[in-house]
Amino acid sequence: MPRLLKLTKRQKQVLKIIYRSVRSSGYPPTLADLRGELDVVSNQAVIDILQSLENKGCIRREEGTARGIKILVKGFESLSEKPLIPSLGFSAAGPYKDAFENLDWQEVEDLKTAQDVFIVDVTGDSMTGAGIEDGDKVIIQQVKEFRNGDVVLARDNDGTTVKRLINSGGKIYLKPENPKYQNIPIYPETRLLGKVIGKISTESN
Repeated sequence: MPRLLKLTKRQKQVLKIIYRSVRSSGYPPTLADLRGELDVVSNQAVIDILQSLENKGCIRREEGTARGIKILVKGFESLSEKPLIPSLGFSAAGPYKDAFENLDWQEVEDLKTAQDVFIVDVTGDSMTGAGIEDGDKVIIQQVKEFRNGDVVLARDNDGTTVKRLINSGGKIYLKPENPKYQNIPIYPETRLLGKVIGKISTESN
């Protein structure tokens, strides 16, 4: 686990309010919302706490908007008591580290390592034979070496996909685990982003 920042009780309370608001409504709270939750009458009291959280790298505020508050990585880490992993969605436009501040985050139990790990959503039924169903979230770890038989997240000019890596007789390709689908050749532009080390099935959410 990362070393947590030292937050005051009030700062952590505000951070939790912001988090709950984003989770429940999709939007951070306004100053008026925060005043009501904290039972204070002064905007300045709220602004001072937000400034402290921003100085500590927990949030970022955008000027000129009532709901311009974004929780950053340190803020999520301060709220979490379990391994916290970035969730990319399925189509990643770039390496996951390049977009940290724009990600959602998810707590994962019983994970041995949270280093170089992220989550992607699986769409389609091409990997049902490997126990990966449409709508599952798979846990991907970035690794330096890939082995024959690894289930990997790969990307080329057509997008991203989860398939099994096969190296047979000098031929390397991506194999679906559903006979309805054909093997996918690996081209020079194909990039292996990581291998699947676990999943979070839709039934457990």
